[in-house]
Amino acid sequence: MKDIKFIYFEGCPNAGKVRKLLQKAGVDFSEILQDDLSPEHPLKNYSSPTILKGEKIILGSEITGQGGGCSLDIISIDRLKSLLNIKDVETHKRKKGIMAIIGSMGSAITVGLCPLCIPAIGAFLSSVGLGFLVQEAVLKPLLITLLLLAWSGFYWSYRKEHGNIYPFLSGLFFGVSLYLGRYVYIGLTINQFLMYGGIAGLVLVSIWNLIIRKKRS
Repeated sequence: MKDIKFIYFEGCPNAGKVRKLLQKAGVDFSEILQDDLSPEHPLKNYSSPTILKGEKIILGSEITGQGGGCSLDIISIDRLKSLLNIKDVETHKRKKGIMAIIGSMGSAITVGLCPLCIPAIGAFLSSVGLGFLVQEAVLKPLLITLLLLAWSGFYWSYRKEHGNIYPFLSGLFFGVSLYLGRYVYIGLTINQFLMYGGIAGLVLVSIWNLIIRKKRS
């Protein structure tokens, strides 16, 4: 049972307004229709509409005796958010959103790392004093770190956002392909195919993951 309960009876003139307030506030709540309750049920003795957070009355009132009445006062959306402590919920959603795009960020930076293998760009970085960036001692652990970052983001999206495991599995496949193409020599053509195919795949998986997240939200 959800912590927030929306209690009302059929035909209540303010029930629809309060339901829209809760939906606009973006909280999960359970609806309790008093018409379906037995006369002895404790939730029967609340005015309609009533909002309960646990045992605390946010809107409405408890009425002595059997049968409920109407709640005449309708609070504003800002007041409702304040009473329900929605600020913490919104902060949590922002944290989830930041964590969910880590996969896309990791993929983008990983893709940006690969052109460092191109001699012309390596020469340019050397000319401006950043030649250490093209050293294998720096590139290899950096690539591994960024791949782990990308995979973590895809996995987070799968577990916490959309429940679709295929972007995560695809990200694993293309990430391994990129690593093999860069550091495990098989053949010039095959290595180039693996590396650049892995780059393109990570870009597409990142876009796919964002689209799925947007549709689900």
